[in-house]
Amino acid sequence: MKKGFTLSEVLITLGIVGIVAVLTVPAVLKDYKNKLYTAQLQKVYSQLSDATKAIMNDENATSFYETTAGVPSACVNLDTGDCQKGAGYFLNKYFKPIKRNCKNGPTDFCLAGVEASSYKSLDGLAAGVFFGEYCIQTSNGAAICMSFNPANGVMSVAVDVNGTAQPNIAGRDVFTMNIDADGTVADYDTNPDNCNVKGGDAHIGQYSSGCLARIIDDGWKMNY
Repeated sequence: MKKGFTLSEVLITLGIVGIVAVLTVPAVLKDYKNKLYTAQLQKVYSQLSDATKAIMNDENATSFYETTAGVPSACVNLDTGDCQKGAGYFLNKYFKPIKRNCKNGPTDFCLAGVEASSYKSLDGLAAGVFFGEYCIQTSNGAAICMSFNPANGVMSVAVDVNGTAQPNIAGRDVFTMNIDADGTVADYDTNPDNCNVKGGDAHIGQYSSGCLARIIDDGWKMNY
């Protein structure tokens, strides 16, 4: 006598497999994407940290703000990267950008856009626009924008780890940082508990504040 599965048994089994797939695949996909964003973030963070130390060493400076980079930008030609000091000088000299001055286009953007709705918070709110005197896109696709704040004398950095690609969410693929005097690259807000709890003032830095610190504290894992 031949033994085998009946058609109904096969259909029931396939149905169970389908239900399990529907329940598990989104979580697996989210985890994969979070690991991808984290790996990209770690790479950019390392590049920034190495670059700040490099310029301090090259110029024999004890503070990043004693270097040619730690001042407002001065450029003869923004599009070609002909900058004598500031963010434009630093990003063009210590990175190998494939796009220069690419914040506002008009056609060669390295960011999702300049509208307030281009970027979202983790809660889906409009996160405001990117800040930065000068922006570049690196060879691995990340967009890095830097801006010197004369009010507090601090260079701030906004990073979209995958440029124009989705999801364009603060705290997911978008992060903001400050450069300390000793060249350390730190979160805009060093308190990891503040990740995704600030906002409401249309400032992308407020929505991403604390998320880099939390990822680092968690061993370069995005556990939120």
